[in-house]
Amino acid sequence: MSEGQPYSSRSKTTAAASFSIVTLVSYLALVHLKEILMPLAIAILIYFLIRAPENYLLEKIEIVRKFPLLAYAIILSIGSFVAYLVSILLYNNLSDFIDETNKEGGLIDQFDEKWDNLANSELYGFEKIFQDNRIEDLLNPENIEAFATGILADAAQFMTTLLSVALFVVFIILEEKSFPGRFKAAFPDSYERVEKIVLDSSESISTYVISKATCSAGQAIVLGIMLWFMEIPGWFLFGTLCFLLDFIPVLGALLATIPPLAIALIVLDPIQAIVLGAAMIGNQQLFGSIIEPNLSGQRLGISPLVLLMTVMISYSVWGISGAIIGVPIMIIARIALEGDERTRPIALMLAKKATPEEE
Repeated sequence: MSEGQPYSSRSKTTAAASFSIVTLVSYLALVHLKEILMPLAIAILIYFLIRAPENYLLEKIEIVRKFPLLAYAIILSIGSFVAYLVSILLYNNLSDFIDETNKEGGLIDQFDEKWDNLANSELYGFEKIFQDNRIEDLLNPENIEAFATGILADAAQFMTTLLSVALFVVFIILEEKSFPGRFKAAFPDSYERVEKIVLDSSESISTYVISKATCSAGQAIVLGIMLWFMEIPGWFLFGTLCFLLDFIPVLGALLATIPPLAIALIVLDPIQAIVLGAAMIGNQQLFGSIIEPNLSGQRLGISPLVLLMTVMISYSVWGISGAIIGVPIMIIARIALEGDERTRPIALMLAKKATPEEE
């Protein structure tokens, strides 16, 4: 026993040191290899996103079954066309919002008039809220415009690496067919175990990526329709921001709600704005708390502290784009770690809670 304890202590110390070194090297790699790792991360998400429609096309269309790569060509062509239409609508809606904000008698002038009236009114002490310059700056349409355009500009940076993303996607698809054979030849003893891990985790990862993208799109579409119906300037802009920011847990919902609600308070009556705000919160809860968990499954949950650290670290190294894609990549990593008995303890530590299925 006395000899075993020092050995156990040294083993734990060595493991902790190794983990620290790996963590440090990973962080440095994220910082200095952004131009390579960020397109690769986006390509991985796109790959898992297109697997479901790929399988659908293979089942339904005979010519696709004969030429499997045709499925990817169809999906990528449709995706590119949809992205082009969205970019055109977004550009036009953003231009209209900027014009509406800065014109004489526009949103800025309306905001200043309403804010001054509320600050000078007798509201049983609540008027002090409207005398706070920090809150005024937060809700000012000019700052909301800068916030929205800043996020879109940062998120659009990956478009400059679109060629890199496309190349990564193509080579991931090609490697999917050839890599298993090479791995089996190189590591015949480990092939069956690794194959099981890949098959078990791949389905869960695809389910998460597809359900997250679907729910984010659904929530964004409903929000856009509500804002359009209430004639809120920038309705498509705020819907797009909702889709992007929904990938950021907790903080994303808040950041997606405040700008359109602030604009609603300017252009609508107070009762209408409150009703719209309640509808926006209900929309978030419907998709975030009911629909998405039923689609992806509770077992994909990650500890709130791990989520917060993931968002903060990915934002610090990759900006808003990193915060958006960081959490899906972390969830993919957790699912992959869960598939191997040796790394399952790490997956359990990352999880929100250890369920009987995971124990």
